[in-house]
Amino acid sequence: MSVRRSIVLMGLLSQAILAGQALAAPVTWVDWTSGAAGASGTATGTLDLGGTVVDVSYSGEVAFIQTAGGINYWNPSSPYVSSLVDNAPGTTDIIALSSATSKTLTFSAPVQDLFFAVVSLNGNGYRFDKDFEVVGYGPGYWGNGTLTRVDLGNGQFQLNGSGEPHGVIRFTGAVSSITWTSLTNENWNGFTVGTYGIAPAVPEPETWALLLAGLGLVGLSARRRIPA
Repeated sequence: MSVRRSIVLMGLLSQAILAGQALAAPVTWVDWTSGAAGASGTATGTLDLGGTVVDVSYSGEVAFIQTAGGINYWNPSSPYVSSLVDNAPGTTDIIALSSATSKTLTFSAPVQDLFFAVVSLNGNGYRFDKDFEVVGYGPGYWGNGTLTRVDLGNGQFQLNGSGEPHGVIRFTGAVSSITWTSLTNENWNGFTVGTYGIAPAVPEPETWALLLAGLGLVGLSARRRIPA
């Protein structure tokens, strides 16, 4: 393999690594287009990610859903903006939950760094099947409170709310679906989701082998050029 080809492969490897490191950027929030309330509710929406449309499906209990108009529960926007999120949800779209039951979101293509925004998680919490980090929280439409993350073990991670928290958590990396359970019944709390974009494709094992070989050859070439 030529040194030139190794340098090219090294560049591809760097791009792949950087693609997995999310930096502050605009978030595209889902456009919820339809839904049905009830104990076995559903909702559908889309994410327009640079011309590529990802379909989003929700299944689980729905207290109510706003797909066009209604009260803007994302105002004030400050709990949803942080060093990782440039913009709060820009419409009134929201799915409201009220029962301690299981819920699932599914994406037609993996998305990168899924942001999950919540309204008024009033002394409640969510138990997720994927790890996450708390991005931020603060005073929102219904008041103020805090969000904390707890690792329960066995692949279970819990978001706990104290007071009337409004804020955002992030699932890093590529996300195709998430499932969670509300911890207690309450009047309602709400959520929506957004992302930076489509998750980058993971190179096949053969591609990784070429990239690593290229890095090794570049390092060897550099060592040979160092004077004794």
